[in-house]
Amino acid sequence: MAANVHRILSTVEVQPQTLNTLLIRHSKNIDFLNQFLPFDFPILDDSSNGINPYERRKIAVGLSKIIKTRETHTLEGFSREFCPCSLVNTMKMLETRDTAFAFFKFSFRDHSDRVLRSCGLAALFFAAEDLQFLAQDMVSHVIERIGAVRSRYLVEFMWENHYRYESHFSVLNTLMRGFLNAEMGYEALLIVNKMREVGVSPSSSACRILFKLLIRNGEYSSVWKLFRDMVSKGPPISTHTFNMMILGFCRKGFLSTGESLLHVIRKFRCEPDVYGYNIVINANCMMGKISNSLEWIHFMISNGCEPSIVTFNTVINDLCKEGDMVKARSFFDGILEVGVFPNTVTYNIMIDGYVKSGDIDEGDKLYEEMKNKGVNPDGMTFNILIAGHYKYRKENIRDMLRDLVVQEVFPFSSLFDISIAGLCWAGRLDEAMESVKNMLEKGFPLSVVAFNSIIAAYSKAGLEEQAYEAYSIMSRLGLTPSSSTCNYLLLGLCKKGCLNKAKELLCDMMEKGFPINKLAFLVLLDGYLRTRNPNGA
Repeated sequence: MAANVHRILSTVEVQPQTLNTLLIRHSKNIDFLNQFLPFDFPILDDSSNGINPYERRKIAVGLSKIIKTRETHTLEGFSREFCPCSLVNTMKMLETRDTAFAFFKFSFRDHSDRVLRSCGLAALFFAAEDLQFLAQDMVSHVIERIGAVRSRYLVEFMWENHYRYESHFSVLNTLMRGFLNAEMGYEALLIVNKMREVGVSPSSSACRILFKLLIRNGEYSSVWKLFRDMVSKGPPISTHTFNMMILGFCRKGFLSTGESLLHVIRKFRCEPDVYGYNIVINANCMMGKISNSLEWIHFMISNGCEPSIVTFNTVINDLCKEGDMVKARSFFDGILEVGVFPNTVTYNIMIDGYVKSGDIDEGDKLYEEMKNKGVNPDGMTFNILIAGHYKYRKENIRDMLRDLVVQEVFPFSSLFDISIAGLCWAGRLDEAMESVKNMLEKGFPLSVVAFNSIIAAYSKAGLEEQAYEAYSIMSRLGLTPSSSTCNYLLLGLCKKGCLNKAKELLCDMMEKGFPINKLAFLVLLDGYLRTRNPNGA
């Protein structure tokens, strides 16, 4: 098969053009990657062609390796014309699937029929060389970019030209996966119908994805039609397929439909498993039907299906959210009787329930119990307890931080950051700032986390000058602020009504290339609106 592909590729003509033209191409644009594109392609920014900075870096590294190996004739060929031959060869030289796909996304800018045909042929070539996943990636991206209507042209072209490269199933599976990845359920269903016409059957995994997409889009008549076709024509329906349908209907709020599917699953020679039961139990809990959840647990046990720890965690979590800690504790104590042992998540749920109900003592007891039973606490455990102690018993926070060190929940390099955060939680802001200075003098490592804790605490306390001092120290150390740093500083300035300073700070951080998120603009916008300054907003 590979030999046939090479023979076919060699027959594709490439219009000649000099390398000198390539090197001076786009002289007005300093982006060196653009010189590897065909000459008649438009120049777009990365957001327009669908690649992120990480993918851009992988492309640059991959192309640099090709240039170092002096195999530049392939790149020169692609820069002359967007043809399937040079596209396939270039993508294969980029070694990894992710890098090759990123290069294709970067290159696919012209949506003309000629380029669509080249993309279709390239996908057929990859499938012929057992690179079906890369072919599916390409088709998915093309479909997303050109839309459902023009995708019909791509489908017709690939179907008419697939005979020399791959089987009926292979090309139709590639197209079906492409539409599924592009979340076009109706078009994917048309491909399934085409499969039935030519005597092939879609894969079970593709059908499950299609079920999920159709249910999410509310195309329920298509769901049941696909289900009936699978029963009569294949592929065989499995427990996994039923679970996918149950999950889809429960997420859409059709709990009764999900429960009915679980009841009839055995009529289709499938055995219900713990995952299907857990889906229904969780859906009942989310709808406040805790009694129904308990009935389902009894039903699954009577049918020979053993509950998992996830089953019990779901019910215990719902009881804790309702504030019924008596029943939650009874349920918690009873799970050992069925041979299931509580895990870290179970203890976290119970401790969180006690803390939120104001019973910090019971939360502490459970924390000690989990340590005695060899269940390791995690970061969530300490977050829950520290928040509870901060609210009800601040004097115990330092003990909790000491436990963080003993339990080694965080790496050693983070312990200094945690100690600073602990002082801020206890309201001892000046002591926290002094500790930062002392640690820096002694050469201890501090990260942005420690400074963010201080900046956030000062800003919330209305001490924007001290917050800005911490930011200045952080900048002098060469630490790059995070988006949270900016948000906390803006919050403090806006609280004081210093909107001009806040705006200057935001502009300054943007000019320096620091990360800024939408929340920063919302904080400043809120400040202008609170001071009734619509022009500033």
